[in-house]
Amino acid sequence: MSRGEVRTLLSDVASSSTRLLRLAARDGAAVPARPPGVDLHELVALAKAKDPRAAARIWDQYEGLVRGVLRRTIGPDAELDDLVQEVFVGFFRNVGGLRDPSALSSFLTGIAIRTARGTLRKRRVRRWLRLTDAGEVPEVADASIDPRAKEAVRRLYAVLDELGARERLAFVLRYGEEYELTEVAAALECSLATAKRSIAQAEAHVLDRARADAHLARYVPDGDDHDAR
Repeated sequence: MSRGEVRTLLSDVASSSTRLLRLAARDGAAVPARPPGVDLHELVALAKAKDPRAAARIWDQYEGLVRGVLRRTIGPDAELDDLVQEVFVGFFRNVGGLRDPSALSSFLTGIAIRTARGTLRKRRVRRWLRLTDAGEVPEVADASIDPRAKEAVRRLYAVLDELGARERLAFVLRYGEEYELTEVAAALECSLATAKRSIAQAEAHVLDRARADAHLARYVPDGDDHDAR
């Protein structure tokens, strides 16, 4: 395989991975790091002073961001609202460690990622102990989604549930949140090499399973099915 063919293959694989994860991005619109008209220095100062105004303002500005990160990492979950609140509780408990107000968005995202990682680990333990109903993914509740896309989302999260927590988070952060590789490594508190390996392992698993699934295969064009070995 030539160098040009390798570049094409990598581009196709990345495109397919992103296309699959866009299925899950039905709510939780991205929030800019500095929302218009918001003085982040003032907002963080209020939060550190435990001013009640900070809670409402930060929730209004960043609830969508936090919900989106959680939704794309853990999938449809009956406890999603509770997890969103848990992230904000964690934020106000740890806001004293936020030195750069301009990093407020990243700080919240980091807490959301750690919350998601803990949730995924607990979920795997519960399934191992048979404390849930056969490990089935809950239905996607958004009535505006086409039934075929809704089933594809359900199946995608079933595939993601087969991954370990680190591999799943690495995959979602890379292609769902569009993190750079260095950002994935920082978010997961691992080396760059480990982040790359986790993404590659997750990617191979997800794309192989997607190609074998009639509901997901249409999101992975035939042109992606190269032999990379």
